[in-house]
Amino acid sequence: MAVAIITGASSGIGREFARALRASGEANIFWLVARRREKMEELAEELGCPCRIIPADLATSEGVEAFLRALDSEKPQVRYLVNAAGFGVFGGYDELSETEVMRMIDLNVKATVRITHRVAPYMERGGHIIEMGSGSCFTPLPYFNVYAAGKAFILHYSKALRYEMRPRAVSVTCFCPGWVDTGFLGIATCEEGVTAPKPDSYKPLLRADKVVRGALRAAKRGRVMYVTNVYTKLQHLLFKLLPDRLLSRIWMKRLRKEK
Repeated sequence: MAVAIITGASSGIGREFARALRASGEANIFWLVARRREKMEELAEELGCPCRIIPADLATSEGVEAFLRALDSEKPQVRYLVNAAGFGVFGGYDELSETEVMRMIDLNVKATVRITHRVAPYMERGGHIIEMGSGSCFTPLPYFNVYAAGKAFILHYSKALRYEMRPRAVSVTCFCPGWVDTGFLGIATCEEGVTAPKPDSYKPLLRADKVVRGALRAAKRGRVMYVTNVYTKLQHLLFKLLPDRLLSRIWMKRLRKEK
């Protein structure tokens, strides 16, 4: 039986990973981890296969511990680990609360590392770990600072972990999409009066199902990083060639400052 553990499974990219893995037959038992039980129950009914539903807020230590207790109790042999849980909020250091900043770090960085660290011993040979990076992880981004820096951490973490998992024949892929048509942007821009990109900066929005299929292909090919679409790949190339100072200036011109 092929087990897939997916965090952030109640919506967006996490949900699309579950659908894609079920449709391809690469997983037939799912561990769905997210805050909203009802959304995961709806997804489990759609998948039509055994699902372990774990309601947990992974931005809290209590939520992570709830998942880890279930993991250590059942000791599943895992074919796919997809860490899709995460969120970002635009705004400067003086526009965001300390609570918002720490929740981004706790979920996007700490929870991802803790879950990966504890699931890794249960990965079956030939399995795949997919970590949620971002197109924002390649350069410093003022007013999206904490989110982008956290995703840069995940990229480097994934690149290094790849070598550690090689003896187990487990691939590690950092999935770095551009702007995807999910609920992410609604959360990222929900605060009034904070600095955020101008609305046109989000275009073109990518289809979640399409980018997820691309990420799964990349994982099966053993690629350490998957960057979506030509636009985001061009950004990645420019980030390699141009100095951070210039890139930050370009980014700042795309922002709408409310104060």
